Amino acid sequence: MRAWVRTCCDGLTWLTQKVVVALAAVMLLAIGWQVAMRYLLNRPPSWTEELALLCFTWSSLLMLAMGVRHAFHARMDLLVNRLPARLARTIEVLVQLGVAFFGAYLALGGWGYVAETLTSFSAAIAYPIYLLHAAAPVCGALVCCFSLERLLVGPVTEEPLA
Repeated sequence: MRAWVRTCCDGLTWLTQKVVVALAAVMLLAIGWQVAMRYLLNRPPSWTEELALLCFTWSSLLMLAMGVRHAFHARMDLLVNRLPARLARTIEVLVQLGVAFFGAYLALGGWGYVAETLTSFSAAIAYPIYLLHAAAPVCGALVCCFSLERLLVGPVTEEPLA
């Protein structure tokens, strides 16, 4: 079972990384286009800011989940590192359970927010706003999954893929 959990999380990590790279590329192209149009023609397009915001939101929340998996998120562990191993492990389990709870709460709360905005559309591009808000439940589900992976299998030992 541990190998299956690790394999599933590795697949989710691979997919998440590819999506983040694509979102970052689209975001940079949109911002670059907006800057070029503003300074060259003095007429920036209205859609670029919304597209960049959509990409930024998704990439930020997806990378938050990656931070949980690879433990490169902000964390205060000075005290935990000085405790006896058994107590430090207990605290680590409690922290991971708290992170998993936060992820589940974000997923459920975000899902409710998506449901509330099913009929709303963005002003400039007219894309469904739930596409923006769907980043929260996806992030929450990944955070919960990666936190539970750390509890069941242990921390990921290899470096995150580039």
